[in-house]
Amino acid sequence: MKKYIIYIAAFVLTGSILKAQDFHLSHYDVGTLYLNPALTGMYGDEKGDYKAYVDTRSQWRAFGVKPFFTTYLAYDMPYTIKDKKVGFGAYFINNRTGPGNFNTTGFMLSGAYNILDKKANGVHYLTTGLQLGLFYKAFNNNITYDVQYNPYQDGGTFDQNISSGENVNNLNITRFDANFGLYYKYLEKDKKAHPYLGFSMAHLTRSNTSFVGTVDRIPLKFVVNGGCDIQAHEKFVVTPRFYYANQAKAYEVNMGVMMSYNISNDFSVKTANWRVLGGFDWRYKDAVVFNLGVKQDSYMIRFSYDLNTSYLKNYTNKRGAWEISLVYTGEKGKSFIKAITSY
Repeated sequence: MKKYIIYIAAFVLTGSILKAQDFHLSHYDVGTLYLNPALTGMYGDEKGDYKAYVDTRSQWRAFGVKPFFTTYLAYDMPYTIKDKKVGFGAYFINNRTGPGNFNTTGFMLSGAYNILDKKANGVHYLTTGLQLGLFYKAFNNNITYDVQYNPYQDGGTFDQNISSGENVNNLNITRFDANFGLYYKYLEKDKKAHPYLGFSMAHLTRSNTSFVGTVDRIPLKFVVNGGCDIQAHEKFVVTPRFYYANQAKAYEVNMGVMMSYNISNDFSVKTANWRVLGGFDWRYKDAVVFNLGVKQDSYMIRFSYDLNTSYLKNYTNKRGAWEISLVYTGEKGKSFIKAITSY
């Protein structure tokens, strides 16, 4: 019976995704293009000619079924056109559920524009962005249904030899998609606090995501995130932050803090600016996320673990998801290998 409960729970999770709720990243601040188009190639006061992003996430392995797995890849760069600062980039994101092999893939071309630019005198930073692209969804109907439960076999188990009564097997759709965003940050260098706020809307096209000929339009997703980089000490930066997303009747609320400590002088590092990263987020009615990482001028690597706090903790022993991300900030004429070995 325990195995029965696990499979039913996993099926319910899959069903919620089939209903078109977008998947999330614990490292939402790393997946900048997925978070907000207005962040495309817009690095604020951070130096860099381009950035490459990689993020992977695995969850629900504790159910004893094939885990849900998310992969995010992105690239962006700042550019200047007739003294106007713009950013260009693209991202690829893929989410594969365990039960049912429901797969969602998105590819978006992204562009952003610095609205204030020179008028802000380096104090205010306001950008807007737009994304256009495609998403692809595929469903392989290999889920075990309740009518296939045989209470007389092995003390009660599911038997896929019993007909489920479902005629749908392999289906896929490809649809057009569009996203929009705005982002603001206060950058005055003489101040110790630099607040920021972002707003984005996803799925502006409201495309039909039905597999069977009916009309089932994907709901708009609204995202608001913000925080404040506070220079608490010459080596120590504290960033309280929040994230809120709403899509149809589903919502996600995150509140937490990230901290950054400069260890360069402590370890006599020659030139690189090394920082240790750490912090946590509380995802309402879901999980506590613990973050740990390291950042240097050229790259950043971060790991997090979601400690499950929802009602599902009774079946997962509070085990949730792990996520790892890597960001490489490149300079023109300097290779990836050279950037690492030069320190």
